[in-house]
Amino acid sequence: MPESGHIFLSYARSDREFAERLSEDLLARGVPIWRDVENIRAGTNWREAILGALENTAGLIFLASRNSVESPWVAREVETLLRRSVDGVFPVVIDDLGEERMPADLRRLQWVDFRQGYDAGIDALVAGISRVVDLGGGRAKGPEQTKGYVFISYAETDSDFVEKLRSFLASRGYGYWDYNESERDYHSQLFLELEAVILDAAATLSVLSPAWKQSIWSVKEYLFSDEVGTPVFLLRAKELGPTLVIAGMPYIDFVVDPSKGFEKLERELQRKGL
Repeated sequence: MPESGHIFLSYARSDREFAERLSEDLLARGVPIWRDVENIRAGTNWREAILGALENTAGLIFLASRNSVESPWVAREVETLLRRSVDGVFPVVIDDLGEERMPADLRRLQWVDFRQGYDAGIDALVAGISRVVDLGGGRAKGPEQTKGYVFISYAETDSDFVEKLRSFLASRGYGYWDYNESERDYHSQLFLELEAVILDAAATLSVLSPAWKQSIWSVKEYLFSDEVGTPVFLLRAKELGPTLVIAGMPYIDFVVDPSKGFEKLERELQRKGL
């Protein structure tokens, strides 16, 4: 008998447009979809919310694409669910590389091929989901959307400022991920995990201070964010003096007047369309 519960949608950030369309259409058919930017409350620790959703899900849809096969984060979501031996795992192929490089554990399952047509694909997907989840009748409730999460790059000595920053993010509809508080993946190398986190982040907030200047990781996080195109906002929380790596770069000042600093950060986030 089908059980109640949500279906977790696992996808790479680059496939967000397809994921949004699929999520909306599945909700319209009564499928209770769980998708990160829709179901994580603002101000929530992003990683912990995702792991909690995976622990309580009735099934998972994996968008198999050229983007997802390169994503360590998506790979971990799939691995986490397969360890639970959940029956409702639905690979959805949306391009040729997605099929070619689909994880071996998923290749053994019956997948849904959307390359043959979107309408036929969603009909087949809903039919499969109905065998593991009670769809009831009518549209599933659409959750309040958040704006995604931001990656907070900072030194531990600046945690007092970061607490205020988290409160600001919650009031503006963002979740967050930071190294010190978010649950880590101890089965992978740290730099690979950080790459996946930064790639999927809506923005990187680098909290500038003397301790940030001395931190090798903070500088690398800033440089990597800039290289992969994740918007970076430099937040001067404490006086730090001239710094070569950010020489000439604009920053938002919180030293003189923190309230004006948060006002400017809000304006800059909006200007970037975040």
